[in-house]
Amino acid sequence: MALLRRLGVSRLRPLGGLIATIDSRATPHRQLWRPHLRPLQGTRGLSGGGGRKAADDGSAKDYSLAASMLAVALGAVGLSYASVPLYRIFCQATGFGGTVKTHGAADGEANEYNLPKDPAALPNNRPLKVTFNTDVNGDLPWSFKAVQKSVTVLAGQTSLAFFEATNHSKEPIIGVATYNVAPMQAGQYFNKIQCFCFDEQRLLPGETVDMPVFFYIDPDFLTDRKMHRVNTMTLSYTFFRSADLEL
Repeated sequence: MALLRRLGVSRLRPLGGLIATIDSRATPHRQLWRPHLRPLQGTRGLSGGGGRKAADDGSAKDYSLAASMLAVALGAVGLSYASVPLYRIFCQATGFGGTVKTHGAADGEANEYNLPKDPAALPNNRPLKVTFNTDVNGDLPWSFKAVQKSVTVLAGQTSLAFFEATNHSKEPIIGVATYNVAPMQAGQYFNKIQCFCFDEQRLLPGETVDMPVFFYIDPDFLTDRKMHRVNTMTLSYTFFRSADLEL
């Protein structure tokens, strides 16, 4: 210390294992740069050294955990987007979750649907009432309604219903409708031949369009014991703003 005083060093200050000095003679008005460094690992005798090391280790663990959780979240989001088309195809083919099954006739021939010529002759056939429910997602400035409140059909009999949508905004908007059937177990027997669902509908400002739904109820509905007391079904549609706005 005496030697340092002879050299003109007026003050010593330990900073994380390093010593910063101020030379009062050579630089009376300028303070030397002090590196703000953490204590060297393995340095002993400094107060709080063990606590700082533990805090650093905890911070590293927290950062690693946060990074792992972020990676899992991003992966889940990507998987959900990728699974939507596959899930939709699965639901349409099986009627899972009350989703209407989709069928197509080869060469547009009606008899390719294997429907009976006289649905009324089917054992235990009865009038089935189909009601309609319509909704619009909050960020879509459209109105959407069924032209008729309900229709009555027999199992194996085709029926046609119409829906009406209006764009109340001042710009063209593309919307997409999803659908399901209640009760959920009846969805596997509800078959649509023609439908606007899952197809992009582009409406100009103030435009109103009519959209048809051509459907039938599978005759197998009559042989399912769970459906014996089901005489009313509800077909519900919800319109959303399309995620891909390629106007």
